[in-house]
Amino acid sequence: MSLLIVVLAAFACFALVFLIKQRQFSQPAIRLPYQLKQPFFSPSERAQLELLEQAVGGEFRILTKVRLADVVNVTAIPRRSTWYHATNRISAASFDFLLCDRQQLAPVCAVEIEEASEANAFLDELCEAIGLPLVRLSPRTAGSFDQVRAAIEQALACCPTTRS
Repeated sequence: MSLLIVVLAAFACFALVFLIKQRQFSQPAIRLPYQLKQPFFSPSERAQLELLEQAVGGEFRILTKVRLADVVNVTAIPRRSTWYHATNRISAASFDFLLCDRQQLAPVCAVEIEEASEANAFLDELCEAIGLPLVRLSPRTAGSFDQVRAAIEQALACCPTTRS
């Protein structure tokens, strides 16, 4: 008899916990804990986008905050663990700006507002491997129309195959 009481008490506790959790999960703030990010661009990102629009907006469509995984395919790798590692390296990273051909929307050049360093060397190697020119602008250089335009033109001159 006492075993039956213990089993019923345990069942009642589990049922109560289940009902409480169900009620909590049904609240939208808990079930979907998201909100629209405001503002989408920081003031410096917006200023950089406007400068890029002035410098090359007539020639290219400028995409912002583009995930590497949306631009780069991981090639066939015989070992699954190696493929997952390669995929994970590009899944969270993004280009600050991606210049694309206006008609085909094919990537032509990537722009990063960050100086080259050992920490971001992977992106340099990746772009070189896939044949996508990468322009790295220091925050100081990124504010100059002439320097931005010259850096992009120089990168495109080095890799003419990416341009239609």
